[in-house]
Amino acid sequence: METKRLRAIQQPSHLERLLDAYITRSDAVSKNAYQIRDPEAVVPLLRHILVRATVDGRVWACWEYGPQQWLFTAEMSLPLSRERRTPVLSIDRYNDHGELMETGNFLLDPHGLWRKCGE
Repeated sequence: METKRLRAIQQPSHLERLLDAYITRSDAVSKNAYQIRDPEAVVPLLRHILVRATVDGRVWACWEYGPQQWLFTAEMSLPLSRERRTPVLSIDRYNDHGELMETGNFLLDPHGLWRKCGE
C-alpha cells in the first residue's frame, strides 16, 4: 500500500473504526455485548492496560456483557499492510482479569471477513 494512504489510515479515528469493525464482524465478544466508551467505566485492571496502550500510540475498545469485559488494543502494522496491500491491524484482546487472551495480526479479506494473517 502507498505510504501516504497508510499514514492516513493510522489516524486514531480511522484505526478505532477498523478495530470496531473487527470486533463487531468477528466472534471476539458475545453478540449481546455493548461498547464502553468511558475509560472510568472500565475495570481497574483493564483501565491500566488501556492507559499504557494509549501512551504507546495504540487505540482501544472495551466491550461488556453481564459481569464480563473485554479490552482490545490495536495498532497498524505498516510492514504487513504494505506487503498485503490492505490494512493489517495488530490486535491484543484481554479479559476482565487483565489476562492477554489473544494477540495477532488481522486483515479484512475480500469477502468482508476478518481473518488472522497466515490463515
